[in-house]
Order: sequence, then C-alpha cells, then structure tokens
Amino acid sequence: MSSWEPSTGHSVVGDMICVSTASAHFVYLNSIDRATELLEKQAALTANRPRNVLLDDIMGWSEGVGLHVHDGRHKKMRRVMASALHSTASSAYAPQHLSNTISFLNLVAQSPDRYREHATNAIGTFIVQMTYGIDEKDLIPLAHEAMYYLAVGLTTRFWVNDIPILKYIPPWFPGAEFKRFGLKGRKLRSRYVNEPFEQVVKRMRQNNIEHASYTSKLLQAKGGIDASPEDIDLVKWTAGAMYLAGSSTTIHVIMVFFLMMALYPEVARRAQEEIDTVVGRGRIPDFPDRELLPYVEALLQEVMRISPPSALGLPHTALEDIDFQGYRIPKNTTIHPNIWGMLHDPAYYSSPYEFLPDRYLKSAPDPDPRKYIFGFGRRVCPGLHVANDSAWIMCAGLLAIFDIRAGEDLNKRVQEIGGRESPQTYKLFDGYGASSPLPFKYKVTVRDEGAALLLEQISLLS
Repeated sequence: MSSWEPSTGHSVVGDMICVSTASAHFVYLNSIDRATELLEKQAALTANRPRNVLLDDIMGWSEGVGLHVHDGRHKKMRRVMASALHSTASSAYAPQHLSNTISFLNLVAQSPDRYREHATNAIGTFIVQMTYGIDEKDLIPLAHEAMYYLAVGLTTRFWVNDIPILKYIPPWFPGAEFKRFGLKGRKLRSRYVNEPFEQVVKRMRQNNIEHASYTSKLLQAKGGIDASPEDIDLVKWTAGAMYLAGSSTTIHVIMVFFLMMALYPEVARRAQEEIDTVVGRGRIPDFPDRELLPYVEALLQEVMRISPPSALGLPHTALEDIDFQGYRIPKNTTIHPNIWGMLHDPAYYSSPYEFLPDRYLKSAPDPDPRKYIFGFGRRVCPGLHVANDSAWIMCAGLLAIFDIRAGEDLNKRVQEIGGRESPQTYKLFDGYGASSPLPFKYKVTVRDEGAALLLEQISLLS
C-alpha cells in the first residue's frame, strides 16, 4: 500500500481493527456505528489525547485545547469556547463573513490562477479579525508557519515519542534535529499565542478597541484587564486555538470545492440555477438565503464527504479499561476514527465515489458528514459552526460569480485513474491525512456580463 492509499477498512478486515505492540495498543474504528457507540456514547471514557512528547513537552502545544489532556482545565477551555462559538453566537460574525467573501471573490477575479493563495489568506484574515479584532497582515504568515510545525509534529514519527528521555538531549547534540525542530516550533507557537493576545490587552488598557472580537468580548465578560490570571490564561489559549480549529478545515473544503466543480460542471450549473432563481443576479447569497438553497447546502455536504479534511482525525485515548461489544480496550489505548472510511462506506453512502449532492435531499437522506468530520464526543471542534458558515458563504459566492472548469492537467490525470468516479480519486490529492487537492490549473472565469456587473457593484459596496 502506498503512502496515500486509503481503504474503507471494513470492506477488508471489519469495522474495527485492534493492533497491539509490546508497548502500545491501537484501535481503528471503520464504521459510523462503532465510532458513535465508543466515542459518543462512551465519551467520558474516550475523551483523552495520546501523549506526544515533541508537541506536548518540547513545542508546548499541550496547553491548548486541541491536544490538552481531558482534565478540569480542558473542560473549562471547552466551556469558554462554547460560550462564544455556539450556533447563535456564531451568527454574529455574518457581516465579517460576507465582507471577507466579497474581497476573496475580487481577488479570484483579478488573478484566478492564484485561487489557493487567495483562499488561504482570506480564511486566515477572517479568523485573525474574528479572534483578535485586528488587521495584522504579518500575523497570517506567522500563523501558517506555526501550524506547519504543528502539522508535521502530528503526522511524522519522531523517535522522541517512543523514547521520551531523548527530550533531554541538548539541541546542539549530533542527531538532535528533532529537538531543534521542536524548539523552533515552540518559539513560533509562543509568538502566535502571545503577541496578538497582548495587542488586545494593550488596546483594552488604552480603551482603544476598534472592533469587538472573541478575545475582547470574553475578557470583558470576565472583568476586562482585571480578570483573574486563570481566566486570562483560558482566554489566551482558546484564542490561540482558533486558527488551528478553523483554518485548515475551511481551506481544505474550498480546495475540494474547486476540484469537484471542475469535475462535475453539471452539479455547479444546477447550484447556479438555484441561486439565480432564489437570490437573483443582483447580489451574492447571504446567510438569510441559506435555508432557501437546499441544493447548495447539499453540495457543500458532499464536498465535505468526498474528501474529509482529515482521514483519521485527531486520535482519542481510553481513560480506563473499557469493555466494548465483546472486546477489552485497555487503558491508554489510542483510538483512531477512520473518517475517510466511514464516509465512503456503501452501507451508508450508495455509490460512495460518485459526487452526488442529491443523496442528502432524499426522503431518507444519507448521514450528514459534518457530524463526523468535526470530531466526536467531548473532542468535537468548538469552532465547527464558524468553519461551516465560512465554507458555505465562500462556496455560494464562487458559484454566483464564476464558472470553474478543468484544465488539461486535471483532465489527463482523471483519465489516467479511470474517470472521475474511480476509487483511485485519492490520487488527485497530495497525501494522506490532512491532504489537499494537487495544484491543478483550473479555468476560472466570470460567468457572464451579469456576474461581472454584480462583482463590480459589490466591490464598490465593500
């Protein structure tokens, strides 16, 4: 099996795989039923994270909500984030979503070949503004670099994770590349978590908050700059997790959207017809239109199913021995939900390799993939509503303004793998895990004169 050759798992070896080594135990859940039973219904016993010495001890990411052990502090961080990111609270960010989307559409019109760069910067800008209320361009590349080191730490095997005593090796020691890498990642993590937060605190002291943000609102609710050290710490670290929680997922969804619209132009045309009928040609879709655009909603669901942002998601660990459906899962077992396999299981999704938004519009619709791609149990991503909203309005805006067609390189690659519905469509992506579509060249053009006029009008308004 190649480094990027996913399997549904259940079709070959069952819907749960248990692997044991001399020092560790692993469980891979390949079906929605198994994952729901273990990670949702027994969430109290499976909410921990496995230890990662490089990320936890050397880089210091264990202080953040995503990788923190499930203890009292983790529960407090989740409550803090939930208070500001639940579905109703997330709707307050709608004007920022719309303004950011208009800017993004303008940039795509000016230089469509740079669509990936524009999407990445647009999503990063929105998250920084939402989190800190600042327009700091230098913060975007800093955040990207910090996330790169985090992603490598999550997806690469380092000996220090198997032999923890190696963390005490000094960085100058021969062969200690992992230590030098980890310390660089720690420096970047510290800068990203601390510098923008300190800017917000400074502006609060000066009574100079121009735009309310996640950070300023939470600090104000907890006493402002006189908040307790614990509350300040909780707000700072949850704010630092926002970029991690929102950027990679949304960027991935937008990139998969480009690929799928290029592969399935008939799906794009049907979504455009729905937008033209419901919204008209005088503006781009906005959130009040969302419930009136069921096909666009289904299209977004299918984008998320056909290529989930993370094939296995972040792993859980068992907090104690668990008796589960005839199996004994030992304490500290690492549990991987095979999200890719679940979302390509023909028991739940007929024709799983075909892009079919209609599967969610049936009288008995297929399961909504958003229930699974954002995590399970007490590890569900707190920013899921914001990420989902951001992806929806950007995709709807792209449909309203642009036609996206496949270039010669994509057409050739699709032919090589046996067509757009081939089980080998994973070969259109750059790797397994937090993968992204390969950088194909698309033909991105403004739909017609009406779309060009609309783009000009909304640009003036923004």
